[in-house]
Amino acid sequence: MKILIVRMYADCLNITNYNCQEVGLAKALIRKGNICDIVLYTDKETSYEEDLFFDDEKSKIHIYYLKAKNILKNCFFERKLYDIVKQYDRVQTAEYDQIANVKLRKILGDKLVIYHGPYKSKYTKGYNLKCIFSDFYYLFHSEYKKTKCLAKSELAANFLRKKGFNNISIVGVGLDNDRFKNEKEKYNKLIEKIKKQRKKDNSKYLLYIGKIEDRRNILMIIEIFSEIKKEKNVKLILVGKGEKKYKAKCLNLAKKRRVLDDIIYIEELPQNQLIDLYKIADVFLLPTKYEIFGMVLLEALYFELPVVTTLNGGSSTLKNCLICNYDKNNWINIILKLLYDNDFNKKFSNKLKNVNKEEYMWNGIAEKIYSAYIEG
Repeated sequence: MKILIVRMYADCLNITNYNCQEVGLAKALIRKGNICDIVLYTDKETSYEEDLFFDDEKSKIHIYYLKAKNILKNCFFERKLYDIVKQYDRVQTAEYDQIANVKLRKILGDKLVIYHGPYKSKYTKGYNLKCIFSDFYYLFHSEYKKTKCLAKSELAANFLRKKGFNNISIVGVGLDNDRFKNEKEKYNKLIEKIKKQRKKDNSKYLLYIGKIEDRRNILMIIEIFSEIKKEKNVKLILVGKGEKKYKAKCLNLAKKRRVLDDIIYIEELPQNQLIDLYKIADVFLLPTKYEIFGMVLLEALYFELPVVTTLNGGSSTLKNCLICNYDKNNWINIILKLLYDNDFNKKFSNKLKNVNKEEYMWNGIAEKIYSAYIEG
């Protein structure tokens, strides 16, 4: 099958550094014997094309970099896209609310497939308003809602059903373990220092990886950590960039709670060395207010690290996250059980070890997606 994946966002990507889901999926579909190309946005003066080689240069993805306009967070690619899509058996775009999908539906009919992740939340007011505009537009294009949809999560699937879409397959999101290879060396001394310190003081380590921002609830992580620290020998590792004001707010809270010296903050770390942190840590924390999926959940579970998180896109679909509400005492109790209740920890660890990791990889997700393509 000849497949085209269109990333419907007018933002520039460095696909060698950014975890581009389109690339991970394309690799998996090509490994299944398909041809799979990608459309990405470019802000250069003219559109261009290039090949991305992988698997020791034996396979390639052809990438079209096209000009586009961003109007009210709707991506409108140049007319060239509408000629390109006619060459493919399936064209996969992103998000039901992209107005340009209506025209693609008219051109492609049942060849169009939409891969959707967002869902309604009180933390996504801007997206909710955009959906009101999109829904009004779709009143005049009822045929559009017959389009085949792939949902990244249970929450996304329920969201689509309420919008009137019925042909939906829940497929999840995959992990591209190529991300952990061939990265430049950096922070090796820090990683080694953490390893030695762990052996020396026999402390437990909590881990968060992601953007340092209010949506991810970093202040709550620090509050939870400070309460546990009062009684137990624990450390907290935070990895991620963030807005200066919010980072300062987190720093001030850590100082106030007298736990700043027990927090290891790393602004940026190469992907291959994240493996070491997942192996060093005892529990991964993600008390996010909203998450379309959360690749860090996949990564933590892949390395058999227990995850405590809120109900979000990823946790609604993955089977092995410990889902907790925003009550800090509940978080503290669950974390303490994972750290110090040997029977509970062993039972949960065995559950993670017995999971088929192929379910987390794009190769496994591609099986579901390809089946959905065939079913139509």
